[in-house]
Amino acid sequence: MQIPENTNDLFGAQPAQSMNRSADQVRQSCRPYVDAGRVSDEGLESIVRLFNLGKGRGYSFDQTGALVDYSGSTISRLFAGKYEGDLEKVVEKIDSYLELEAERAKMKSDRFIENSIWRRVNNLCNFALTRNAIVRLVGPSQIGKTYCLKEYMRRSSRQVCYVRIPAAPTMKLVVDAFARAVGVNPSLRADDARQRVSRAIGRNTLLIIDELHELVMSAGKGTAMKVVEWIREIWDNSGCGMVLCGTTSMEDDLINDAKMKGWLVQIDHRCQRVVRLPNAIPAEDVVLAAEAYGISGDTGCVEALLATIRMNRLTSCLALTASWCAGNNRSRQKHPLNWESFRAVYRSQFEEV
Repeated sequence: MQIPENTNDLFGAQPAQSMNRSADQVRQSCRPYVDAGRVSDEGLESIVRLFNLGKGRGYSFDQTGALVDYSGSTISRLFAGKYEGDLEKVVEKIDSYLELEAERAKMKSDRFIENSIWRRVNNLCNFALTRNAIVRLVGPSQIGKTYCLKEYMRRSSRQVCYVRIPAAPTMKLVVDAFARAVGVNPSLRADDARQRVSRAIGRNTLLIIDELHELVMSAGKGTAMKVVEWIREIWDNSGCGMVLCGTTSMEDDLINDAKMKGWLVQIDHRCQRVVRLPNAIPAEDVVLAAEAYGISGDTGCVEALLATIRMNRLTSCLALTASWCAGNNRSRQKHPLNWESFRAVYRSQFEEV
């Protein structure tokens, strides 16, 4: 007889209790639904995604069930692999709710601009998810990589887990970050957490691993090799879609470095697509961002500035310019909302005096 990891598993969960299971336990408990032909692999992913959504919000079984019009006791049985009703109907309700959540997330992103970088990131993530592939996203700092990846996660009705490699990472810190991202208790022993992370992810999951260059910048080579080989092992065991994201240092000093290449060739060969973002914001993206704040016209007076500006500073300065012009136009001083005003705001806010 296997002893439960949590004594609460010895008893029927009360609907008002917090959901004390973890994602890998739910996936394992619900796997017989698929084996018995009651739901598809995609249906299993929907169940796990609902669990992760409720768990991430700190919901009880009652609160999670209310999202899809089921009682807490029904949802508790569902996650425990003990639901005997019409599973296809349950999954249909879950999918409808998840699609609604994705639409709501898209509507909330009213300031998000679907520019060329977004389109490339969106296409890459879709490729990784549908092909169960490892892909790489490479680009300079503050070009919009992370912003677009998180927007993809917000909008997706599929299971998307986002992991950020911590600064000065040790193997334990990295394992903890992965565990939290996929719904596994990070307080477990590192070896246990490593095993359970793979079990918490399925073939219809997209795992985004951001800031991978931190392994080069602030970890020893031994730690870097262990982490990357563990990432490869996660993909081998789960077959999930996987996005490896970082600056050019991720490739130059980690994947392609002469001393590391022999060790990391396995994950490099598994990578099916690489997208390299430009070092400067494309002109069309600058125009889209400016138009979102009401600025248009000739950019001649700021061409040199726009050639080196990063996306975070561009959008901040656009917002400040729009606010400054609106405020001044209510007074006697009139400042048109144009690139000349943008340049004036940039100089006052971002350039050293």
